Amino acid sequence: MATPEPVSVVGTVRVQAASASDRGRVRDGNEDRVHVDATRGIFAVVDGVGGHASGEVAATIAVDVIAQRLSRPLWSPEQRVREAIALANNEILTQATQSPQHTGMTCVLTVALLTEHGLTIGHVGDTRLYKIDATGMNKLTHDHSPVGEREDAGELSEAEAMRHPRRNEVFRDVGSAFHEPDEDGFIELIEATFEPDCALLLCSDGLTDMVSASAIARLIRQHAGSPSRVAEALVLAANEAGGRDNVSVVYVEGEDFARVSRSASAASTEVPAGTESPRPAVAPGGGPGAALYRLLMTRGAWLVAGLVAGLGLGLAIAWLVALDDPITLGPRTLHVGPATGMDYSTIAAALAAASPRDTVQIEPGDYEELLVVPGGVHVTARIAGSVTLGAPAQATDAIAVTIAEGTGTRVSGLRIAGTTDRPFATGVRIAGDEAHIEDLTIESNLGIGIDVISTGAVAIRNSRFAGISGLPVRLGAMTRPRFERDLFIHPASGHSPAIDAAADSTPELRDNVFVGYTEVMKPDAARREELMQHNLVVAAPATAPTQRRGNR
Repeated sequence: MATPEPVSVVGTVRVQAASASDRGRVRDGNEDRVHVDATRGIFAVVDGVGGHASGEVAATIAVDVIAQRLSRPLWSPEQRVREAIALANNEILTQATQSPQHTGMTCVLTVALLTEHGLTIGHVGDTRLYKIDATGMNKLTHDHSPVGEREDAGELSEAEAMRHPRRNEVFRDVGSAFHEPDEDGFIELIEATFEPDCALLLCSDGLTDMVSASAIARLIRQHAGSPSRVAEALVLAANEAGGRDNVSVVYVEGEDFARVSRSASAASTEVPAGTESPRPAVAPGGGPGAALYRLLMTRGAWLVAGLVAGLGLGLAIAWLVALDDPITLGPRTLHVGPATGMDYSTIAAALAAASPRDTVQIEPGDYEELLVVPGGVHVTARIAGSVTLGAPAQATDAIAVTIAEGTGTRVSGLRIAGTTDRPFATGVRIAGDEAHIEDLTIESNLGIGIDVISTGAVAIRNSRFAGISGLPVRLGAMTRPRFERDLFIHPASGHSPAIDAAADSTPELRDNVFVGYTEVMKPDAARREELMQHNLVVAAPATAPTQRRGNR
């Protein structure tokens, strides 16, 4: 039996989502990036442009910037999407002009933001978004390319466009020139609806250049109900057709889509009434197996079972009521914020009351507090990036967040920023085992961004270290943390390397981006090849950039 996939509620619609990305059968590397955050309704496919390493860097920067901006629900969905893509564009351009080997790196992308207001799509280039419902599969985006425009206008058939020698050229991209969010001719913005009985497909041209729309629709309906199987099947189909390019898909499905799809396809093969297959019969003859089956199928047996279960439940409730101490049934959520109705007005007060497995959820705002998080407690911003921790007045050697000893602590969605007059000595100090840090922004005036002293399992994911005046990460003796999909941006003047590790520390680094660091980790001489293979390193600027290529 397949494992049920997680369901998220966006607005009033329950959705499931999955993604898949593959380098294909021809390319040496994968310059595509995907992003799926069903909880916040953020989905993206980004296709990097500019060569083996440069395209990966551009796509990674785009995903990071867009995900962070869209996770902060300030302003309208349209403004958020426009601003996110423009911010990504300008960040890519800035990094490209500062690093000669990445000159000309750009990307094309499609972003979908699903909110209670509906579906907002931001699109630049020749990635695509399709909406699938009872009427069929409809392409909502337009290709910003010479071949794509002719196909959209009906001048070329789908088959002709798939074979056209200029199919990889694009008119628009993200990162080749500075753009404002509302600039004409840059972002194609589309407003649409999303119903419970529809699905969305975002994909790179590595899929649509290899697999026809009819075949894509057929695979989606065949595997409806399992987004991960849909994504895997589409990537497999592109590779079996030749896999000439990287192929990436993001698939989002409403709660009723699978049922409606199967009902439509089953109508033609419905079994006539009275011809259903009979229930399997018990083999004649006695035997203990047959006797037990007959006993279980009697109404009396089920009645006895119900009475026994009810008696057990009653005894359990009576035992709980008889206890003098109150019982907490399951984890709690402790709400923090200045508004009326919040459980606590300070984060520290909520942490003092929290027990393992509780969640301390923080409303947007600035908090001048130093936090000590007990083992097993989850501290999270209700809206990622909207909670900023600042140092209290006259605090010395301030540590913004201390993860105390214990297991299973999680901290996510916070922004830690030191100022000139109120610096932090340390952003996060991790002493507990099985600690998870996710989606943190640590920036500006800090002596150390994250200080790991725990020798247990520690994971730091999807976090951003930007312009830290001191050392972004310090790893103590015998530590073994895992860093995944983090972004390190070197300040104009400041510390190098990004990570200072004790000689016997054994960190694992995967899919991180280091911008402007001449040295990633100290000491790293023995692991330099591994670091360069599994992470992206954008060297410090040396000379002026050259003109970018026009085609992919």
